Amino acid sequence: MNTRTKFILACTGLLLAFAASTPSAWANLLVDPGFEANPLDTAYNVLNFFATYQGIWGVEAATITGVDGGVTPAQGVKMLRMVDDGQTTTQGFQDTDVTSYAALIDSGGATVNLSGLFNVDKNVPAALAGIYVSFFTASNYGSLTTYIGNTLTLDNAPGTWEPISVSGAIPAGTRWLVSQVAYNDALLGGNPGYVDAADLSITPEPATLTLLALGGLGALLRRTRR
Repeated sequence: MNTRTKFILACTGLLLAFAASTPSAWANLLVDPGFEANPLDTAYNVLNFFATYQGIWGVEAATITGVDGGVTPAQGVKMLRMVDDGQTTTQGFQDTDVTSYAALIDSGGATVNLSGLFNVDKNVPAALAGIYVSFFTASNYGSLTTYIGNTLTLDNAPGTWEPISVSGAIPAGTRWLVSQVAYNDALLGGNPGYVDAADLSITPEPATLTLLALGGLGALLRRTRR
């Protein structure tokens, strides 16, 4: 075995080791995405103390409930019930540390995907719901760089859960994400809005990156044999 072949095989081993150590990109990075198990905290705590409150939903005006107002949870037996907080928008947040994805993010190849299911009862004719992801370079709100989001005007059929999603490139240097679910207060008209089955992921899959890298190494091996 010549030196060049040994070098290529060593690189292959390193790539495989990297893939094995990289978290699954399709995994849901949110803790308690269906609001089944954990108590809520305040939006203030979650937005001001990232490391302490990561993985906890912080809300402005919300509770966790079961079947309510003719609305049944989309999955499991519980869901988030959000109400008017007396401002413009009622919001819920969760912090996620993505330091383990730093190499992928800083390469410019990472995409964040956030989705959730939203619903209101028959007394709300045109509620406006939204979902957002904010990007931070450190574990504090002052390191905010930018955000992405999407909104949807919901129907008033309580048997219909409507999905809202947003995807976008993660800026290099990002180390924390804040996921947000929200309702416009005025359009709730004093009624609750519901959220369930939230999902946060980072793509592409590490396995995909490994296959691409190995494909490149295969091409290199072929060239060295000529």
